[in-house]
Amino acid sequence: MVLTYANRICAAVGTALVVAQMLLICSDVVMRTGFSAPIAGVPELVELAIVALVFLQIPNAIATDAFIRSDGLFHTLAARHPGLGRTLDTAFSIIGAVVMAVIAYGMWFKLTGAWERNLFTGNPGIFTAPIWPALLCIVIGAGLGSLNYIARSIAAARGQTLMQPEGPNDRT
Repeated sequence: MVLTYANRICAAVGTALVVAQMLLICSDVVMRTGFSAPIAGVPELVELAIVALVFLQIPNAIATDAFIRSDGLFHTLAARHPGLGRTLDTAFSIIGAVVMAVIAYGMWFKLTGAWERNLFTGNPGIFTAPIWPALLCIVIGAGLGSLNYIARSIAAARGQTLMQPEGPNDRT
């Protein structure tokens, strides 16, 4: 339950970043073309926001089974051999948890280094922005992603197949 709320909060913050990024880019275009006065720092902020919003969306995507994957072979094998399907589903989820944990662990050191050294991106005197908030989003998103994959692996090991094939009516 706590994991579900954390996923939703991250997804909401990620969505808010998408909207803020869109408004910033549109404002920059209007200022640039209409008034020959671009907004300083837009490329730097967009660069940081893209990384942050992607990692903030990952936990909810994993939890809602919307994370991109190639599963054609998996579904063929699982249909013919359900035990193998359950084993593969569990293994894929464990591998996903390990990958996400490695990302979170590795980025933790970059985050603490950026915080301690007060690292910024941009051009001093024109525009600068701290990079630690984007790195924090990576650590949080990857950490929650790992927890979601662990939850998926436990459910798969119990026989609750999580990777369901998409039918013709599943897409809108």
